[in-house]
Amino acid sequence: MTEIRIAQYLKLATTAQTLRYQNYFVAQSSSFLSETYDFAPFRAEGALASLNGDNENLRILFPNVEVALRLLEQANGNRLSDLTFATAWLNANEQVINTVTDYYIGIGASYSETTIELRFRSAVDSVGSAFPSRTLTRDLVGPLPLNSELYLR
Repeated sequence: MTEIRIAQYLKLATTAQTLRYQNYFVAQSSSFLSETYDFAPFRAEGALASLNGDNENLRILFPNVEVALRLLEQANGNRLSDLTFATAWLNANEQVINTVTDYYIGIGASYSETTIELRFRSAVDSVGSAFPSRTLTRDLVGPLPLNSELYLR
C-alpha cells in the first residue's frame, strides 16, 4: 500500500517582503522549488483549484501566534498581497511526486483571540489572454455553441 502525504506551501508577497511558510515539516524548514519555507501551522479552506475563472475564495487560517500576526502586519491587513499556494503530494520518503500551484490576491483579514484568517480571491482571469492559453477556434472546439458549454478537443 502506497502512503501519500500532503504538504502545503504558501508564498505571500507584500510590498515590504516575501514570506514563505509550509505546514508539513513541523518545527523545521523545508526546501521546495529551490526556495526555503519555514514551518507555520495553517489550514487552507475554500476552493483550492479552479479552472473556470470564477474568482474563487480561499481562506488561510492560522492560530493566533506571532508568525500569523507578522503576516497580518506585513501584508497591510492582507490587502492586495500576492499569494502563491502550492499543494505537494509526498511519498513515504517525503519526496515530492506531484504538485499543483494556484495564485491568489489578498482581499482582507480578520482575527479573534484564537484564530487569524487571511482571505484571498483567485487570480485566474477567464477573460485574459492566458486562459486557456490557446485561442478558441472552430478547429479547436468545433462550431461555437450558443450557451457556455465548450468542449476542447
